[in-house]
Amino acid sequence: MKQRNMRHISASVSSRAISCLRLLLLLMSVRNIVDAGVFESLSINTPLTHEIMQQAKSAGMRSYINRSVKPCDDFYGYACGNFARINPATQDTVSTDFFEALNAGYQRRLRQLFRQPKLSTDSPTETRVKYFYESCLNTTALQLNQRAHVLGILKEFGGLPALEGSNWNESNFEPIEMMARLLNRFGKRTLLSVKVGPGLANSQMNRLFIGQRDDLDSSKAVVLHHSSQLIMKENLQQLLGLSESKAADTAAEIAKVNLELSRGIVEPQEELPPSQMYRLRLLSDMSESYGPKLNVTRFVQLWLNHDYLLPVYEYVESYMRQVKKILAQTPKRVLANYMLSSLLSDYEIEPAASPEKQHVLCAEKTTLLFADFVDHMVYRSLEKQNPDIPGSLRQLWQELKVAFGDLLRAPSTKWLSEQTLSEALAKLKAMSFHILGSGPSDFEDYYGGLVISNADYFGNVQRLLELRAQHLREDLQRQPNPYFYADFNTSPFYVPELNRVILPASFMQHRYFFDEVYPMALKYGTVGFSLAHEMAHGFDDLSRTFDALGHLRDWWERNATQAFEERKQCLVEQFSSYRYNGERLPKLQLQSENIADNTGVRIAHAAYLNWLSHSSPDGETLPRMSHTPQQLFFLALGQVWCSDLLPELRHTLAISDVHAPDEVRLYAMMANFDEFAKAYECRQGAHMNPLRKCVIY
Repeated sequence: MKQRNMRHISASVSSRAISCLRLLLLLMSVRNIVDAGVFESLSINTPLTHEIMQQAKSAGMRSYINRSVKPCDDFYGYACGNFARINPATQDTVSTDFFEALNAGYQRRLRQLFRQPKLSTDSPTETRVKYFYESCLNTTALQLNQRAHVLGILKEFGGLPALEGSNWNESNFEPIEMMARLLNRFGKRTLLSVKVGPGLANSQMNRLFIGQRDDLDSSKAVVLHHSSQLIMKENLQQLLGLSESKAADTAAEIAKVNLELSRGIVEPQEELPPSQMYRLRLLSDMSESYGPKLNVTRFVQLWLNHDYLLPVYEYVESYMRQVKKILAQTPKRVLANYMLSSLLSDYEIEPAASPEKQHVLCAEKTTLLFADFVDHMVYRSLEKQNPDIPGSLRQLWQELKVAFGDLLRAPSTKWLSEQTLSEALAKLKAMSFHILGSGPSDFEDYYGGLVISNADYFGNVQRLLELRAQHLREDLQRQPNPYFYADFNTSPFYVPELNRVILPASFMQHRYFFDEVYPMALKYGTVGFSLAHEMAHGFDDLSRTFDALGHLRDWWERNATQAFEERKQCLVEQFSSYRYNGERLPKLQLQSENIADNTGVRIAHAAYLNWLSHSSPDGETLPRMSHTPQQLFFLALGQVWCSDLLPELRHTLAISDVHAPDEVRLYAMMANFDEFAKAYECRQGAHMNPLRKCVIY
């Protein structure tokens, strides 16, 4: 295959250049997605480099194509047919896809940044981050100090019953008090989620949200519950030295509490509009509803160390009732084990087998604990390498907004009604776009009091958790910060309260999805689609009633709502007829992700056509590929969803993930879109061009 690639390189390339190119393509064949990984730091701007990059991208895309499958019969099988063979899921890597490749490039760049010498020009926060990373590399200190540090923290809270045995004093344990103490000290959400964020009715003011924990596995996800139990057992053995049998019994009890909690959640696939998930209530009213076992007023007072009289958002009533039931029926010893075990995962780190793997591990740990600042580091690095990328992405965003506006005004969208259309266009116009790491955040304002030592990894982790806990409390007195995101994100997302689409800094990496020397079809079909998908979320079945300012307000006229529901029902029926892993997908009323896919592909394609109408199509090709510009757009979009997943996890994915399986998503997007059938000349009635199509906008 590598030799065949060589035959189509221009004869003007010198023999030395051919040797270099042969080496680069050999590297590329070792690990696909490599057209990005191998060349991500290459910045020589010459015709030869451009040709190398185009050849590499073409080889990467062609390597996934299964030419024995016709695009009109099975587009996923055609575009991604060889992906799983080249990038198989394993027990160590249970799934593979392009987003993991993006994150791998992000992590490589971070490791390079972390390894740079500390300079006098570094900001104080950058120095802290480098010290933290350095402390993680000291494997000798990690092994010596880990257990003693964890045991010291547990002692502060009366000790873990599983460890203390008969010495544990049950009379000193009070569940509500322990929940509040762990939240106050380390920001630990045990039975209840506690968040501070923009209010739903008024996004200019922070509110307190109490209720369902969204990090719980679905009660249907038996495989995931079992996996979590095994991880907890391992932590109890390795971190605390419990015997295998004691660790297994304790982990089983903890897993049972998690399972009971998950029985009270609104399953991800059954999520309801915010107006049905949240209730604005006084703490005293909530305490009256749930009685002394779940005294929410006392919980918040102990957490904040003062009374709190403002209304709060109760998040999922069924979950609150399940917590009350668990508190009433679960032995104190089990509750204490459950709550205190929440401290273990932060200190769980096993020195890697080699120094290089330790660097990988420590970069991941640093990313999780300094997510906002490492995004800033990567953003700054990528901007320095290519100053045009941020502006190029913002230009793409504006083009997508124009394209979506045109779709909303099109005759096929007259069902929106005049008033609803006017509100929709106002919301679209106000919708903003933000790249993580680019905001004007004052990191010293957040991290200024943080002490980080290059010789005290576990102390560093503890002080970071304490800082997070402190800021959670203080956020109740602050205005919302629209540029601060504490969690690490690997994919774009939409924030309805801000009416804003967020793009991770990893998407700025060129030579993955897009590059200056690639056809623009690739940029519109990958990053363009990702942004358009999130833009469409502002008009899906969960977020459509947030207005232009991010306030929850139903601005839809009744006829428009009825027409929307009828169109959505088409997707409900369509997706429940699809099969995955040998079984039908569940019939679900929630269609937010499918709506975003259905609309996003139309937005991105329309934006690309607008670009083509003002540009020459001559550069819209890749070597050794005969695809037309529009075919290349759909192929680039299709290969975003190439993936592999361990067979034993596929049933769990189908019944618990809010997203449809990747091959189903891709089929539905293309089968519902006439322009795909035109691009690939699919006859009417072909598998990828069915007679019945679902269209939202």
